[in-house]
Amino acid sequence: MKIVLGNWFKLPFLGKDVFSSLMRAGVKYSTGSGFMITEDTDVRQAVAVISSATGENVEIFLKCFVCGKEACADCPYVSLCDRTSVSVSCLCGEHSESFAAYKALFISLVD
Repeated sequence: MKIVLGNWFKLPFLGKDVFSSLMRAGVKYSTGSGFMITEDTDVRQAVAVISSATGENVEIFLKCFVCGKEACADCPYVSLCDRTSVSVSCLCGEHSESFAAYKALFISLVD
């Protein structure tokens, strides 16, 4: 299962215990949109709960801070990056070579 941090995603009904565990991990829920992992979520805990409940391997991906596209698809560091413990935003291949994009991302993380 692929989850992009900061995007809504759907899960099948997994029971109230799993739902409660996801809420304790800080996962957001909306009846119409589903679930969302945000910067306030304990990502490791949420991934463990979802993986255990669904029996699926859960892969986390990040969005580009500049354009909102998935940033991990063309990232040369994807195999080294622990996406469960980094910022919810990164830079896609198109914007990763721009100093202005790095500066904007850095300023957003410091504020």
